[in-house]
This record gives sequence, C-alpha cells and structure tokens, in this order.
Amino acid sequence: MIRRFLIISVLVFIAVLPCTAAVAQRRVKEKQVRELPSEVKSPQAVFRRLEGAWKSGNAKSISSMVGKKKAFIHIRGAGANGGFYSRSQVFYLFKRMFKEYRHLKFEFVKFHNLDRPDRRVYAIAYRSCKIMRSDKVFQDKVYITLGREGQDWVVTEIKTTR
Repeated sequence: MIRRFLIISVLVFIAVLPCTAAVAQRRVKEKQVRELPSEVKSPQAVFRRLEGAWKSGNAKSISSMVGKKKAFIHIRGAGANGGFYSRSQVFYLFKRMFKEYRHLKFEFVKFHNLDRPDRRVYAIAYRSCKIMRSDKVFQDKVYITLGREGQDWVVTEIKTTR
C-alpha cells in the first residue's frame, strides 16, 4: 500500500514538474509583453504620442495619457473655467473641443527638465485653431506637464496662454 502510494506520488511529480516549468515560462513572457520598452516610458515618447493625438483630434488617446489621479485642465475652447478632471472627463472635454475647433497647427517647441527624470517635466507647444462657427483663427501656447505614476509618465496638467 505504501509502495503503491510512493509510486503514484513519484509519477504525479514527474508529470506535474514540466507543467509548472511551462507555466513559469509563460508568466515571464506575459510580464515581458506587458512591460513597455524604456523608450515608451520616457517623457519624450509621451509628448510625441500626445502631439500626434492632438493633431489627429484623437480625444481617446489624449485621455488615456492622463493618470489615475485627476489632471488640471484649463484650455481655451474646452470650457470656461479650468479645473481638475478625471480621465473620462478629459475625454469628453477634448471630444467637444475637437468638434468645435479645427486645429490647424499643434507642435511642441520647448521641453524642460528632461534631464531630471525624478522631477516633473513640461513642454510648450504652439497651437493654431479655427473656430468652426465663426471661422475666426486664434493662436496660443499650450503648456503640458507630465508627472510620474509608478514607472509611467502621465499628463498632470494642460494649460493655454495667449
């Protein structure tokens, strides 16, 4: 009886051992896929994605760059008053703004604190917009601040000035 139990235990161990190794390898591969390359985690990469999303009028992409905490948004064309907005609120602000304003130009021209990854970094972009209902064109500067959320850089603030 004990001999039979030992034989069965050894056979089960021999059968299960390769499975656990395969599961462990699969977990390592899944973790590697989930981890972004360091270039994607860099603030410059976030600014590039943000510039592309803004130029194409992609509110969903812009809102996805906001972190779990609320971001301060005060943009001409996205409501009268600035305030702190969640990711989903940022989506609707930009969706409405892209509907009411045609962006003729959005281009980053200056970057600050990129050499200090432990601090907040920010960039300045020039923007030209056409108000759809009046055909008036205006230009302003957009200040975008990124902060750390774990290993990722997220948008913490977007403001405009003339």
